[in-house]
Amino acid sequence: MRLRRFIAVLAMISLMPLVSHAAFAGDITVTAKKTAKPIPSPSPKWPPKGFKGNEGVYAKVPSSKELIGLLSAKRTLQSVVKNCEEFACGAVIAAADTGCFWWEVNSIVFKLRTEDSTRQKVGSLVTVASGSQKREQKTIFLVSTEQVVPGVSISGIKVTCHRDGTNKPKNGNVYQPLVDPSASPSASLSGKQEN
Repeated sequence: MRLRRFIAVLAMISLMPLVSHAAFAGDITVTAKKTAKPIPSPSPKWPPKGFKGNEGVYAKVPSSKELIGLLSAKRTLQSVVKNCEEFACGAVIAAADTGCFWWEVNSIVFKLRTEDSTRQKVGSLVTVASGSQKREQKTIFLVSTEQVVPGVSISGIKVTCHRDGTNKPKNGNVYQPLVDPSASPSASLSGKQEN
């Protein structure tokens, strides 16, 4: 009997660590979580903030800060900027609900008259750019051949989204300087003056 008792005590002593672990095991909570799903980026607000719009076509003149960001992100634009060191330039960001086959931007080049501080139209500029996808923002640079001098600016910007590919001209800028009627005798003879 003593031997049985001794074996029972020995078995109890050997099971004590297991029993103490079992007591702590009751404090453990096990849960299964769902697989973490990536949080999607919020879709950009539409229509874009700060843009003017008409019939699903939107445009805005970028700030200098936005232009610096664009130039640092796209190295291909640096050749365009090199032209702007010599010639009057501008830029516009355009987007459309349905996308465009090609973009046309008409603008006017002005020069500030020092005599009376009024703006004088010195030429017109037509810029043709490649198309864009639905709601894609397209940066279009307007590059004239009017020399960069103080007081020269580009404004009167009109953006057109062409939704079909027919009659698309070659991409680029076409600058048409106005002829000063006093500088050319033939212009005054024709009686026709472009405004």
